[in-house]
Amino acid sequence: MAKGSNNNLPAYTTVENLFRLINVLIKNNKNEESVKALFELGDSAYRNTKSALKLFDIIENDSLNFTPIGREIAYSGEDNKKGEMIKIVKNYEPYELVLNSIVTSLNDTKVTEIDTIKNLWGRADFGSGDRNRSNGATLFMSIINFIEFGSYIIGRGKNPTRIEWVPDIKDKINSLNKVNSSVEQKENTNTQVQDTVEESVVETVPVEEEQEENTPADIIANENNVRPIKNPNRAVSLSNITINVDMSDWSDEKIKTFFKYAYGQFEED
Repeated sequence: MAKGSNNNLPAYTTVENLFRLINVLIKNNKNEESVKALFELGDSAYRNTKSALKLFDIIENDSLNFTPIGREIAYSGEDNKKGEMIKIVKNYEPYELVLNSIVTSLNDTKVTEIDTIKNLWGRADFGSGDRNRSNGATLFMSIINFIEFGSYIIGRGKNPTRIEWVPDIKDKINSLNKVNSSVEQKENTNTQVQDTVEESVVETVPVEEEQEENTPADIIANENNVRPIKNPNRAVSLSNITINVDMSDWSDEKIKTFFKYAYGQFEED
């Protein structure tokens, strides 16, 4: 899944709406007008919820079909749904940023207010504006409540909207980091093994080509047959050259020497 974007954050919907639309798409994902009708919450809620499913890589960008992650969520029990949503939270960069801020804090963080989340995203340039960050934070907090990492508390009076984290939240986040590191290490190992196999295949191909049966015509030897050259036609391509030599004034010894060097050997009469 993509690690996030500096454009709009998923917003203007709820975790309940996400699963409502997922359940509709299980029954019908071919006719969008039928999907809207079955969703029953109006065009605006439908568009925002569909956009969030795409940003979370639950449905494909150019259709209403489920991605592999989406199928895991759609066709699983309640506990598995939570597990898959935890993966989405960890792998969506704006959400990961908030979780990492809890781990790196010098103090035990028990509560995170909505303004704290908005400020984190603003400094990282996530979200298209204050309204998008506010509504994006609301969706994030509702997801945190669903996966049981904390409680989403709606503000009343002077009390701000906030997340009240579970006591072992740092351990939960650290466990996610360890799982992700193990997965990345396994993927890197698989990639290295595949590269090694491909290199081995490439290296053995020339050896197999060289193990062809040689014929007498394939070997040219020097005078003492010390260093034969295999497959001369494949080794080098030469043009045919005809040289006329006048030997009328040559001695027999000179003629013998000439043929000896020209053909590599000379038979005595």
